[in-house]
Amino acid sequence: FTYMRKAILSLLVAMALFTNNSYANNGFCSALEKICQQKSIDLDAFSTFFQKVGVNVNKATDLGMYANVFKWLYTPYRYGGKTEKGIDCSNYVYKLMNDCSDTYATSRQLADMTEYVDREELREGDLVFFNVQGWGISHVGVYLQDGKFTHSSSSNGVTISDLNDEYWNKRYCRAGRITGQ
Repeated sequence: FTYMRKAILSLLVAMALFTNNSYANNGFCSALEKICQQKSIDLDAFSTFFQKVGVNVNKATDLGMYANVFKWLYTPYRYGGKTEKGIDCSNYVYKLMNDCSDTYATSRQLADMTEYVDREELREGDLVFFNVQGWGISHVGVYLQDGKFTHSSSSNGVTISDLNDEYWNKRYCRAGRITGQ
């Protein structure tokens, strides 16, 4: 187990050194290890999961957000839910934005809090909005990178999906950035 952890850390270090990202010169691996330690997350499971879903954490600019995503993964969907027993899309996004806030905002209210962003200009942490009910913005997620976003889906709970999947692509409304980010 320790050997695998060292191998993954070595791989992350090598990738960080040979890619252009904000952690390449600032101890990416030690930052990742520290965040995983602070949040009681298994580093191996964390790295393996994101690799499996096609998210390169080496390109991350907000490792804390990725750690929070990982902690919430597979939490069941529950309309109006705000806890690990069940959470809806807007509460999940609000929790990612405010870590321990217990305030509620709907998908539409979250959209109203953002400045419009072109789909081609999406950055990590931007909010992505969808029409899944047939009457305007009714679902929200947080953009990660390379077309991937995280959200709480009524069928899968907290998960990571691809904007280019037919279902999400058809229902995409717009993206927004919280003012000041």
